[in-house]
Amino acid sequence: NHQSFPCQQACYERFPAGEVSEDLEWLKGTVWRWNDWRDVDLVPNGQFLAPTRECEMGDCHWFARNKMVYIMWGNAGLHTVKLDDSKRSLRGMRYDGEELHATLRGRREHDEEEEDDEEEDDGDLDDEDLYEILGLDFEEATDATIKKAFRKLSKEYHPDRAQNSGKDPEEAAKMFEKVRSAYEVLSDADKRLLYDTGGMEAVREYVATQGQEGGGRGMFGMFFGGGGGNRNRDRDAEYTLRVSLADMYKGGKMRTSINRRVVCRGCSKVTDKNRERCSACGKCPPEVRMVQRQMGGFLVNQQEQVASKERCKQEPAKLNVDIEKGVAQGERIVFPRMSDQTPGKIPGDIVIILEQEPNNQFRRDGDNLATVVHPSLKEALTGFSHSFAHLDGHEVEIETDPRSDIRQIIKPFEKRTIRGEGMPRHNVPSESGSLVVEFDIQFPESLSEEQKQRLREILP
Repeated sequence: NHQSFPCQQACYERFPAGEVSEDLEWLKGTVWRWNDWRDVDLVPNGQFLAPTRECEMGDCHWFARNKMVYIMWGNAGLHTVKLDDSKRSLRGMRYDGEELHATLRGRREHDEEEEDDEEEDDGDLDDEDLYEILGLDFEEATDATIKKAFRKLSKEYHPDRAQNSGKDPEEAAKMFEKVRSAYEVLSDADKRLLYDTGGMEAVREYVATQGQEGGGRGMFGMFFGGGGGNRNRDRDAEYTLRVSLADMYKGGKMRTSINRRVVCRGCSKVTDKNRERCSACGKCPPEVRMVQRQMGGFLVNQQEQVASKERCKQEPAKLNVDIEKGVAQGERIVFPRMSDQTPGKIPGDIVIILEQEPNNQFRRDGDNLATVVHPSLKEALTGFSHSFAHLDGHEVEIETDPRSDIRQIIKPFEKRTIRGEGMPRHNVPSESGSLVVEFDIQFPESLSEEQKQRLREILP
């Protein structure tokens, strides 16, 4: 039993790769700009070439008839496009309804020698260290140094400049492409993490599953256990951080440390420099890989666990948590890609959830604060002046004088509001809520007969 899927998918075997109706024979060998993304090739032998992992492994095919072109894009499923009357544009949709378009770029000769050269070039890039291509040390590389190295090397090996500087044009062009490819990976935070933890294979798999880059999610992957487009990303990890009410009032920074699993990239090439550090690394958890199997006449994708070749270790993630003025209980502060690392996956986020610690003097209610003062009966009747320290240390004064206003006599559990002395409004710290002061009058435990008599005479 499985969910339904488009009829084109079920009928795919009736239209084998490379079968093209006579009126569309001219499509063989053409190159198209796909979704304003990259160039793709309709190879004469029925192979569909695109810069994604499935297509590079030969898992993408095409066929055409009746002005329709059908492309089986590996685990990204069936793509169906129609040729317009100008014969220069293709439009259609993916199995899941996402719109597609392509524009004719020209023709390319495809032969075994060229395909062998392309495979050799890809292999060379796989075998090389992208950081070394840019002349950087992995441990010291930052976004700024990566950008700086790319700018320097792309100028040095640009075909126009290389020819003037005496470099071999062919070698310079190859190096220029390597520099550009290295920067394309290392300048993207997600791709860089994938490369660091799983190499170029992990990067290609990630690109292949991104809908915006022409791959999208695999239909069979969803129906038969392959997961959706987020299978490259690990889960987020949530942690609670207790924060004082005073810090929520004043704002500030807190430092915390959370243990997480990291993939040790250095362990793939142990040197004298990293030997001691890598000695603490152990096995990484099993990796989940996609494999293709034949089921009932269909080629489907399934997940399976395989032992990881990478090495992992526990390492503290040191976090600087910004506590903004007026921030609320339960506020979620996200640290992207800082959770446990798994080879070939983008780490999830660390999510810090703020939990307010109880305060002995103040109680919070949204943007308002409440506190209790304890005047004596005498003070409640005759007036008093009282002050106390607020959360940031400034003094708040309360003064009553029944002589000027009979309403200044304090009644038991009466509440009075002081505007502007509450919590700062989050994201609008120039505004504040109110402070509600409740009066808990302290009655004397006993009175003498003389005192009682005097009160009878004074009080109405």
